[in-house]
Amino acid sequence: MNAPDPRVPSAAAPYSTATAAARPAARPAPARRAGWWTVTALAFLTALFTARYLTLDPEAFLDQQRAVYLAHRGPLVLHVGGGVLAILLGPWQFLPRLRARRPALHRSVGRLYLLAVLAAGTGGLLMAPRGLVGPVAPIGFTGLAVLLLLSSALAWRAGRRRDILRHRAWAVRSFALIMAAATLRIWLPVMDLAGVPFDQAYATAAWTCWLINLVVAEHLIARLPGLPPTARTGRVPAAPPAG
Repeated sequence: MNAPDPRVPSAAAPYSTATAAARPAARPAPARRAGWWTVTALAFLTALFTARYLTLDPEAFLDQQRAVYLAHRGPLVLHVGGGVLAILLGPWQFLPRLRARRPALHRSVGRLYLLAVLAAGTGGLLMAPRGLVGPVAPIGFTGLAVLLLLSSALAWRAGRRRDILRHRAWAVRSFALIMAAATLRIWLPVMDLAGVPFDQAYATAAWTCWLINLVVAEHLIARLPGLPPTARTGRVPAAPPAG
């Protein structure tokens, strides 16, 4: 049997935490840094706009949904409170230097993010069936909540297994789905300016707000350094033939 080539990573322990941790944190490129600041600003503005729902002031609610929100304050607070916290915490988890220099902080913030996502997703599942423009919009928002919870759970599982690259891929998807709150609040005014009736704009927004984000997420995941194709799907690479 031929000796293994030391230059080729072993299939028995692919993409280990030690390998990923050994790499120095690269300085982000200007375009990547600008993208991070743009996303962070959108996340902050979305959180600021949405947090007013937590006052439970009827005047802050969407006119068409005021009665539903007032009748279901518990799920509303769960959904909005969790979403606001998750969207504020998410960007900081993608800073390479913070991950490299403060891994304990990264893990602590990640746990808090997961709890926030659990609240947001659970509240979303409870509120979605009562949404406007049924059944199109409620199904869209239900799909968003389910995928948010699923992608976050898979990110957590990969992190627990120290499968760092797969953890990052699922974390990108999770945050892309949380950022659907920002995309929704961009989509609706744009559709209004375009003269699209509210019901039609809202029904499409329930799907486009997260489908667009997932397309962008998959583009970013494909550009993650060192990410093998199998890390995108969760499959384990097959061992090379002996010989």
